[in-house]
Amino acid sequence: MKGQLSMDLMVIASVVLIIFLFLFQLSAQNSENARILGAQLAAQRASEDVARAIDHAWLAGNGSVAHSQLPDSLPNSLPYNVTIRGRQVLVLYPAGDSVRIASAGTATSNVTGINFTLIPGSGSRLLNMTNINGTITVVG
Repeated sequence: MKGQLSMDLMVIASVVLIIFLFLFQLSAQNSENARILGAQLAAQRASEDVARAIDHAWLAGNGSVAHSQLPDSLPNSLPYNVTIRGRQVLVLYPAGDSVRIASAGTATSNVTGINFTLIPGSGSRLLNMTNINGTITVVG
């Protein structure tokens, strides 16, 4: 009787342990997905903020200036790169073993002077977009 009870207890403990390990794995995976989603949202927000400032300077006409303040990193201290190519503002950032891209469109492709990397701890960066005869010059 005691041997049977010990065996039953060991089987129950094993099943509980397997369920606990499965739940722990699921929780860790959900946590990683939440971190990636947070970085994705912040990258998208940064690309849209830069695109909005470019559009504002372009639509306001010659001599107008607009600003965009970017943080030094995405959530979880992720570095990122901002590039403007054609009518797209691209934010590239690491996510796991790959590089992800967030993008936002602009009203003009006449943009000069932007391709930089923001590194955690370097401080936020203020970008100035100036409309000079229909060409947006980005300085930051």
